[in-house]
Amino acid sequence: MERTEAERRLTTLVDAAARAAAIPFSPRDVERALAAVAATDDLWEAVRLSHVPLRFLCALWNQMLREGLLSAENGRLRLTQTGQAFVKALGVAPIREAACASCEGRGVDFRQMFGAAADRFVTICQNRPEAIQDYDQGYVTETTTLARIAFAWQRGDLEGKEIIVLGDDDLMSVAAALTGAPKRVVALDIDERLVAFINTVAEREGLTNLRAVRHDLREPLRDEWLGAFDTFLCDPTESFVGFKAFVERGLLCLKGVGSAGYFGLTHVESSLDKWARIQRLLLDSGAVITDLRDDFSGYVNWGYIETMRGWAWLPTKVVPQRVWYCSALYRIELLMKPHLENRRLEGNIFEDEEAATT
Repeated sequence: MERTEAERRLTTLVDAAARAAAIPFSPRDVERALAAVAATDDLWEAVRLSHVPLRFLCALWNQMLREGLLSAENGRLRLTQTGQAFVKALGVAPIREAACASCEGRGVDFRQMFGAAADRFVTICQNRPEAIQDYDQGYVTETTTLARIAFAWQRGDLEGKEIIVLGDDDLMSVAAALTGAPKRVVALDIDERLVAFINTVAEREGLTNLRAVRHDLREPLRDEWLGAFDTFLCDPTESFVGFKAFVERGLLCLKGVGSAGYFGLTHVESSLDKWARIQRLLLDSGAVITDLRDDFSGYVNWGYIETMRGWAWLPTKVVPQRVWYCSALYRIELLMKPHLENRRLEGNIFEDEEAATT
């Protein structure tokens, strides 16, 4: 296939995908979507590698199916002979990975920080409450939680500090308390099952510095939490309003200049346009991004995947067997005290046009 012919077909493909999925995307997203299916025929692995929002990704791939550039069956996406010629003519190379096998690409070895506490945490997690769709839950692997806490520890945001965790199906509060390093750890969650589980673990394990409280983050924070913590941790739902519900609440909890916050953000449900809006929100709030580790967090496949919003978009439907949903880890630090309102948030905080897993 000549390049001019491939470019003509690409324009047709992208126009059709844009009509089917009206969310922000860039020419690099299109290139990444093609490079992912050039790298693997595993649907979920291609999603993970692409770093493209699932809604646009599936719209493009479904159009490629209709154009005879892809075949899809039993969870496999394969470029047809015409598809291979199409990708080659465009000069798209398969995505390659070279992550460190020891730390899984995170750049931190939690074993050096946790010691035996890592095994205690893994044992505790065996009886954790399962993720439910009502609150857009989906927890990370135990190694991810341990690595997050180790990362915060090495940044000086744990030892002797007062920590608040906003939404804690990842059990970050438990992992932090097990280190014995923080002065106190408070976990807020809307799910009564998680609150009871964390408080039971705290009592049984003798973690006197850990307490969980039921709180709906759409509601204003209690006065006792405002400006009372050195560090906040959260893994927000990824609608823009939902992100604000978590991170703005976190910022309100911080003591002031030099306090730090951590959160995750995916490519599956957040376009780079949304990443830019979030980064502007942080800067306008007086925070600076000090660290950004992409693909830091890997999520255990949740039980409601066949009823999530994005399931209907998939070009071939099969339940994933490996980790595919990953998020970047952000660390931010306050340069000034934020001027934010502690007001009630109205409406649906879980969904926007890019949401895929709700």
